[in-house]
Amino acid sequence: MQYVTLSHWLLDNSPVHIGLKKPEINPNSQISRGDGYNSYIINVENHSGTHIDAPDHFLNNSKQISNYAPNELIFTNPIILEIFKGQNELIELKDMVGAYLNDADCIFFRTDFEKYRDSDPEKYLTQNPGISPEVIYWIRENFKNVRCIGIDCISISSYQNPNKGKEAHLNAFKIDGNLGESLLLIEDMKLSEIKNGDLKCVIVIPWQIEGIDSAPCTILAEIE
Repeated sequence: MQYVTLSHWLLDNSPVHIGLKKPEINPNSQISRGDGYNSYIINVENHSGTHIDAPDHFLNNSKQISNYAPNELIFTNPIILEIFKGQNELIELKDMVGAYLNDADCIFFRTDFEKYRDSDPEKYLTQNPGISPEVIYWIRENFKNVRCIGIDCISISSYQNPNKGKEAHLNAFKIDGNLGESLLLIEDMKLSEIKNGDLKCVIVIPWQIEGIDSAPCTILAEIE
């Protein structure tokens, strides 16, 4: 049994969505300064780094990430779809032709845009691809076993297409009798080093903070 993480380390220079406060990780007490122990003060917004969005992110008084039981954050049939996209492009329904999703409970989209996270953070933040609202709706309507979607971009919303991004989030979260349960969304994932056939199980571990819509998370993947 072998495990890898599909989440990025949270650093004080981690890219965060435009408009969010940059993370601050500052030494507090330090042995090197004569203190008896090391400690740090961490100041981050809850959508920093690899993080998981729950419905309350866009729907007020909805399910928050702390409302999810541990078993709701374990996915035993995760898949990776390689749909490479350039800047500002959306994953569309035509890109889903031939995708086998019948057994999937979690879908990770690898767009190949992760390569800009370190080499060109500005492009990563302002030119990122996204997922169209039609794809989100189609998944919820036709594959009701899917409970989570993730992407290797800063957001499922393309920064240059904010209206489509908002609609995509609402399609993921809204309650509709014709759709499956609301989706969880994982953004800013580390997918470049994993192959689809390697994945066996995924465990998502959000920060244990009560009363917030979403949270940074560690994603633990069991691989072959």
